[in-house]
Amino acid sequence: MKNYKLTYYDQILINRIKACILDLLICLSLITITVIIFKIINFFTLNLFNVAILFIIPVVIVSYYSFSIGNENGSTFGMKIFKIGLVNNKNKKLNTKELLIYNFLFFIVTPIGLVLLISLIIPLVNDERKCIHDYIFKTKFNLLS
Repeated sequence: MKNYKLTYYDQILINRIKACILDLLICLSLITITVIIFKIINFFTLNLFNVAILFIIPVVIVSYYSFSIGNENGSTFGMKIFKIGLVNNKNKKLNTKELLIYNFLFFIVTPIGLVLLISLIIPLVNDERKCIHDYIFKTKFNLLS
């Protein structure tokens, strides 16, 4: 493995993983801040919103990805930092409708794929390092300059 040279698609996959980790850290920070705010509110309202804390995690994660990928650039904060962009197979940026459908597919396919470990294996065994939802929606990631 000493002489293995990273391909273009390997670099995209590595940057995609780094961007995912950064986005996860941002989501965890937002969740922590929101939980603290709800704990303060609960203190003053005698635990009126105690059950609402259970809904914070999915709402924050879905909101973060929907609003960041759903914007005009079609990229999350992590994707901007690590310079990767989401395009269709014709190298054109996705419009808002396509980004909404892409998000929807992502949130349906990824949890199912993680349970079956398919989401982790598929990018490692194909040459273009694409995930399942990229194949379904016919998209790819490019390195931005």
